[in-house]
Amino acid sequence: MSEPLTSIPVKTTLVDITKCIGCRACQVACKQWNDREGEHTELQDQLGFQNPATLSAKTLTLITFHELPDEKAPGGLHYLFTMRRCLHCLEPACASACPTTALDRQPDGPVTYDANKCIGCRYCIWACPWGVPTAEWDSLAPKIQKCTHCADRSDQPLPLNRNGQALSAEEKKRYSENVVVPACVKACPADALRFGDREGMLQEARNRISNHPDKYVDHIYGEKEAGGTSVLYLSSVPFQKLGFPDVGREAYPKLSKTALHAVPPAVIALGALLGGTYAVLKRRTLALATGHADAPPAEDHGSHTEFEAIRQPLLTPINRILLALMAFGVISLLARFVLGLGGSTHLSNTYAWGLWIVFDLVWIAVAAGAFATAGFIYVFQREDLYPMGRAAVLMGLLSYSFVTVTLIADLGLPWHFYQLGLQAPEQSAMFEVSWCVGLYVTVLLVEFLPVPFERWGLQKARDIWQRWSGVYVACALTLFVYLLSRQLVYAALTAAVFSFLAWAFRARGMKSEPIMLAIAAVTLSTMHQSSLGSLFLLMPDKLAPQWWSPVMPISFFLSSIAAGTSLVILIAMWMAKAWGRQIGIARLAAMGQISFWSLLLYLAFRLGDMFVRGQFSGAFSGRLGFLFAAEIVLGGIVPLGLLARAQLRAQPGVLFLGALLATLGVILNRVNVVLLAMDLKGPMPQIRPASYFPSVFEWGISVGLIAATIFLFGLGARLMPLLPKEKT
Repeated sequence: MSEPLTSIPVKTTLVDITKCIGCRACQVACKQWNDREGEHTELQDQLGFQNPATLSAKTLTLITFHELPDEKAPGGLHYLFTMRRCLHCLEPACASACPTTALDRQPDGPVTYDANKCIGCRYCIWACPWGVPTAEWDSLAPKIQKCTHCADRSDQPLPLNRNGQALSAEEKKRYSENVVVPACVKACPADALRFGDREGMLQEARNRISNHPDKYVDHIYGEKEAGGTSVLYLSSVPFQKLGFPDVGREAYPKLSKTALHAVPPAVIALGALLGGTYAVLKRRTLALATGHADAPPAEDHGSHTEFEAIRQPLLTPINRILLALMAFGVISLLARFVLGLGGSTHLSNTYAWGLWIVFDLVWIAVAAGAFATAGFIYVFQREDLYPMGRAAVLMGLLSYSFVTVTLIADLGLPWHFYQLGLQAPEQSAMFEVSWCVGLYVTVLLVEFLPVPFERWGLQKARDIWQRWSGVYVACALTLFVYLLSRQLVYAALTAAVFSFLAWAFRARGMKSEPIMLAIAAVTLSTMHQSSLGSLFLLMPDKLAPQWWSPVMPISFFLSSIAAGTSLVILIAMWMAKAWGRQIGIARLAAMGQISFWSLLLYLAFRLGDMFVRGQFSGAFSGRLGFLFAAEIVLGGIVPLGLLARAQLRAQPGVLFLGALLATLGVILNRVNVVLLAMDLKGPMPQIRPASYFPSVFEWGISVGLIAATIFLFGLGARLMPLLPKEKT
């Protein structure tokens, strides 16, 4: 990231709106210097001669026209013209969001873009409070475009001579002031733009306000906004009248930076806590079982639970439908890459994220049953839940694997994925989620391997797995912590903690519990479930206050446990119904109790947070109030009532309804966060937001992947001992 602001003077442009004559010389100069194509223009209602309406990948600088009522002005109207472009924040949200440092703030101020590093996630578009970054939607390889404060012009070296004569000091000074400046500044004929060091430009702005208090409002826009910017504005009218948003004074990356810097120590602490909890509970379990706390563990839970593959025909009518949906999903995926992101979706610079991101956030949340089940079975010694473990892990493995497919489809430049391994962003939630989800998929795979080993009698492979799975966990988590922190101390501590746990919990009998994999699953899931909430910490200006909160990471994590455990119940009941199996209501009721307490904790935390922040006023009014009420009441309070008592949980119909409503409540939460509760104003100057409804190919990929998950889960259940053997 950038060097401390005090070490190098920050290059700054001062824009005096009172001097702008609307000639658009800056707009043309910017387009020429950056080699941007022209746009089709037309006379637009209420915009006068402003063209185009907003910034785009072809227009990085735009003059906006403003007609303001003024009785003293000719015709009763006062005209103002404003140059709009990137403000180059001192702590830019776009650079903080970027997982590959493709967007990066330079030490002297400009926020630049390197297309060779970009993976096309478009997180920067939503992170920017002014709507500056835009994407090349008409390209098969859509890059991000934005003003770079002409950093490439400023990097030009001073000439040593002219016509064989050395330049004088005065000539060098004139060259620096008039040539090595942004193209817009050089082109301005009205002296509306000044370029220099930030402190000098601030002083110049203060002097103008002081010398002409009747001409300027006493406000330098950009001095404090969003932590300060490298582009400053002076105006004769309040900036709100010109459409400048009130973005507050706090730097947007402040909260996400704090949350992400907490991840490395949290991994170490959580791993140690889970290991200690397991050791204590295991010792107590052995003491109760044998009367001797030091008895060696000879076998795992599988010693008293036998599993079997189901004997059902594969090509059932339902599976034929699933295969058809999968085929359409494949066609949609091909269309995505043949037509490009813009040609196959209805995404835009307003809705840079759409159905696929909703799909990912929902699927990751409900797939939390895999880590929750493993954690309760092995860490908390819930032997009664063991028969549900294999199915939960396979569902998690399939779900997370297909989440990565969706991410590949959603990325504009997915072939640059390797940049996630080469770059080292300091505070990108997207970077953390990418690595955490990727490593978690491998943990799920390793966790599930004993099932096919058992099915095909691969005892030697099972022995290797038993010996080295703990070592893999230690290596994977050490790598993760190092990538997040880039500090050898944190990496060494992680290696020491998890290596010790792997040694302490090593196999000492014919079989052993995969406790290290369970610890890794809970640890990694805790990190990425919470960091999915961190993604939205950069969007307090867009997400409604019923959903946005500085503690969103915790809320996301807690809600995922409620959704994941509830979905495990639904899947088990669906399998029993579809395959004519025993329902196992005692186990499901036990899982329902976990869902109840998880949901209660989540609701108490979320509503308590809203109370502390004073956000209940108006929370239930309007369209958003209806969505909030549906989420909290139907998806929270009602299922709490259904799952609260053991007698109710013992009734299959009540348990099913409670689990279904709890799952739908969390699904609605994610849909609200990504789409329905978002106030998106589009690209600068944020006057022409686009609408959004997913295209047929967006639906095709999403539905096709869901169908593939269901089909492959059923195929796995037919091929491998996935479900507990039924009593005859």
